[in-house]
Amino acid sequence: MNENSINLILKAIFHLLISFLGFFSIVLHIIYSPDPWVTITKFTIQSNLIVSITFLFSCLAILTRKYSTPFLDYLKNCCVIFMFIVIVTYHFLLSSGGEYVGIRNITNFTLHYLIPIFVFMNWFVFEIMKKYSYKFIFYWMIYPFLYTFVSMVRGLFDGFYPYFFLNPNGEIPVGVGSYTNVVLFILAYLSVYIILGFLLITFNRVFVKLKTTLPQIQTRYTRKNL
Repeated sequence: MNENSINLILKAIFHLLISFLGFFSIVLHIIYSPDPWVTITKFTIQSNLIVSITFLFSCLAILTRKYSTPFLDYLKNCCVIFMFIVIVTYHFLLSSGGEYVGIRNITNFTLHYLIPIFVFMNWFVFEIMKKYSYKFIFYWMIYPFLYTFVSMVRGLFDGFYPYFFLNPNGEIPVGVGSYTNVVLFILAYLSVYIILGFLLITFNRVFVKLKTTLPQIQTRYTRKNL
């Protein structure tokens, strides 16, 4: 068994771990929630579900020797961006908003911290860097845009908003007081998504460039010293 085969096996096992950890955490977090229907509306739950499905299919692709497809690559890059938003938003804006008890204390940690960290580790260790067009930034924003749009429309009808920064009614920590403030929060998140997408694509491009340039430099150096 060569080194490449071992890496693929380790990658498949790690992807399966992320997928199962995600599915179990989501199910338990919903089951033990005092209000499961509210929990289902959370971006954390939905984005972790995307992660779980993506890495399950990625594992199956590796095991069937298809390894990867453009759509799987697209989804795995989405997962990197979504998980960054999850961990940063929860840690800096939401973690002080309530206490979890029992099993939800564990699933809260796995969904907001452990799975995002595993997704970042996978991207750094196992994924092959590729050259993406900068238009992918807007493709990666499709789901967050739809999530925000649906949440705002629903709030107009029943007054429910999944997060305080989408609620124009009331003051912090219930809402942000006005539609102007909601728009400012949305624009701030929009900027973060654009910056993350730009950095992700740029890092990929730099890595690909180095991967092709360094062997050429090494070859020239070797020939020069022969």
